[in-house]
Amino acid sequence: MSLRHALLALLEAGPLTGYQLAKQFDRSVAFTWHARHSQIYTELRRLEHDGFVESAEAPRGGSARAVKRPYSLTRDGAGELERWVTEVEDAAPIRDPWHVKAQYLEFGSYENARRQFRAHREQYVILRDRYERHVEDLRNADTALIKRRLDKAEPSAHRAIVTFKVHAYANLIARARLEISWADEGLSLVDSMELADGASGDEEPVHRPSVQ
Repeated sequence: MSLRHALLALLEAGPLTGYQLAKQFDRSVAFTWHARHSQIYTELRRLEHDGFVESAEAPRGGSARAVKRPYSLTRDGAGELERWVTEVEDAAPIRDPWHVKAQYLEFGSYENARRQFRAHREQYVILRDRYERHVEDLRNADTALIKRRLDKAEPSAHRAIVTFKVHAYANLIARARLEISWADEGLSLVDSMELADGASGDEEPVHRPSVQ
């Protein structure tokens, strides 16, 4: 249910067309919840059907025939957003393909294990840097969405609007740093095991899967 509530939260900052909403999603919520644009449009139609958002045609550009359809949060949508925020969530079940694979790297070579750990490290370096840049932009009120939200909100709410978001991303930064450290430890383990086994650094599996 997080996708629909994230869309409601984005629309709380003001009306957006489906296209604008998808773009804003990519620049904010997508850091914490992946969704394809087709999923966003489908969920938006469901929200309208449920009465949580409403839309109306508006002129687009200089053509009398060109129209756009901005969506707005309804009173029921605002109530659903408040209800969702007060609900305590259970931890999501773990589904991590990389860590499943990491348990069975002996079916490949030591060099393959290095490639896997290096790739994992590189991915999380990219994420760490992206999160850190986004936090800096949030603190400086330098994103389109945070500007819209602060412009609409009472000044007494400005600190909470920024601080809660920064705190959420601080945890993502810490996770990324932990994954980078874990990958570095994995690379060291591979070196130690290869040295102890007297392996030659070729692409031969450490242990081939057995067939019954």
